[in-house]
Amino acid sequence: MSDWFYLRGDPDAELRLKAFSGASKNGKHVIRIEIEASDAFRFGHALEQLGEVQAGQNPRKAPAAKRPAKALPLALPAPEGH
Repeated sequence: MSDWFYLRGDPDAELRLKAFSGASKNGKHVIRIEIEASDAFRFGHALEQLGEVQAGQNPRKAPAAKRPAKALPLALPAPEGH
């Protein structure tokens, strides 16, 4: 598969722009896009590519430091009654 997909202004395009809108709030500007796919393959491919874009733009979190395991006793306790 290719590493990208695109929208075209063609009436027979496999991915069609159905709706879009935009909003600004607190200095952030958001564009919402609704896309219709011609078949399940195009649908899945577009979602996969969007997921790769999102993964590439989000910084990876460092793995959380593991807590040291609770220290286990090194000897058996004394028998009861002694």
